Amino acid sequence: MRRRGLLAGSLVLVLCLAGSLQGAALPTPLREVTPPLQPLGSATLHWFGLHVYDVSLFTEKPSYAPADTAVLSIGYRISIKSHRLVETTLKEWRRLGQGTAAQQEQWSRRIEGLWPNVENGDRLTAFKRRDGPTRFYFGDRFLGEIADPAFGPAFFAIWLDADCQYPKIRDALLGNSKNR
Repeated sequence: MRRRGLLAGSLVLVLCLAGSLQGAALPTPLREVTPPLQPLGSATLHWFGLHVYDVSLFTEKPSYAPADTAVLSIGYRISIKSHRLVETTLKEWRRLGQGTAAQQEQWSRRIEGLWPNVENGDRLTAFKRRDGPTRFYFGDRFLGEIADPAFGPAFFAIWLDADCQYPKIRDALLGNSKNR
């Protein structure tokens, strides 16, 4: 009986790890980036019982700093219109005080032209280079980039700022806890 319990526990652990690894896949164009990007953490956002998305953070170092090269990859589990994604992003920048009002407006106009509507199973990925542009991918397809070096840290702050809306997600992304 004990052996059966251990076997079941092992199977659950393997399935959890497989799901975690599957959710942490980089888009194909980013798998060859040098130095290589490694997963730092991942989390799941549930909102009133609804599984909204899975998010993963990849970095070159075993930690994250706003100026560093990093990838934030979001796997959506519900459908969201692009204008809603842009509105929510702008709202969070304002709440966190990221950028000036002029930058926020400029950035939101730019992402409005890049981001598609998302559906269950779609993945939107942001790749920011140290002191450089931020590129967006929809699955493996390159969507475009935002050249302003202040954009990437502001965008990543939505999940990683000390005052972000979901501190448990932040902790999990930074590798400080499990959020599964």
